[in-house]
Amino acid sequence: MFAIMACAFSQNYYNNGTTTAKNREQKEQKEKTHRTDHYNEQEGRRVVFGVTFGPTLNWMNWKNHKAAPEGYERSVKGGVRLGLRYGVNMDIDLTKSKNYYVSTGILIEHTGGSLSFFEKLNLTNEPIYRDIDRGYKSIYFTIPTAITLRTPSFSHFIICGNVGLYHSFNLYSRYQSRFQIDPAARDTDKESINYVTTDWAKDNEVALFKESVFAGIGFEYVIKRNLRGKLHINYAQSLNNYFSKNAKNSHNPKIQEKAAIGTVEILLGLYF
Repeated sequence: MFAIMACAFSQNYYNNGTTTAKNREQKEQKEKTHRTDHYNEQEGRRVVFGVTFGPTLNWMNWKNHKAAPEGYERSVKGGVRLGLRYGVNMDIDLTKSKNYYVSTGILIEHTGGSLSFFEKLNLTNEPIYRDIDRGYKSIYFTIPTAITLRTPSFSHFIICGNVGLYHSFNLYSRYQSRFQIDPAARDTDKESINYVTTDWAKDNEVALFKESVFAGIGFEYVIKRNLRGKLHINYAQSLNNYFSKNAKNSHNPKIQEKAAIGTVEILLGLYF
């Protein structure tokens, strides 16, 4: 009698243990599948929308160094100008790998730079040259087209890289000049008094269109279902002239002024 009861208890204990182990295994598998599905949904959706914003560091370079006569060559000593880029973007997955995306969107770009040069003024019988530091600011409406590569996620992180073009249309441009009233007083103790800084004025000599190439790398973090944060660092370089055909060299009106803009941008954002 006792042997039969002991055998039944043992069999029941074994069955309960087996059931518990199976339940635990099924629960772990379900959680693993949920995590995998969660990440796959984030990184493999056909269309991903988002918002982006961040600061940019911009500088300008002359492209016609031989335009000025000897002794009056252009130089760049204005340093870096802080800018801003923000807008909405869209990534479209066109492959079965779920890692390669075509990226586009609508962005607003605040950029500019500074240039230093000698300007020729024909106000009297003898031409006057004045040393000028000139700052430029422009606002562009930009449509990016790029290829974005995303790795599979690991511990909520996704590494990504992109390369593409910025197609930009000028919305508004301004400039400001700082120059010497008396260049002969340059080395005196009153140097600061001999400088004049103008107000920011509308600049009508900026090209309507700006084409830039860019490339960068960054990472994204899966916050929750259908929500990711991003940090991208890109370098961009304009390919065409910043100035329009109306911008002529003050030393030789037959020569068009030419300059390009370089940019480093740190972009934050969210994908939905």
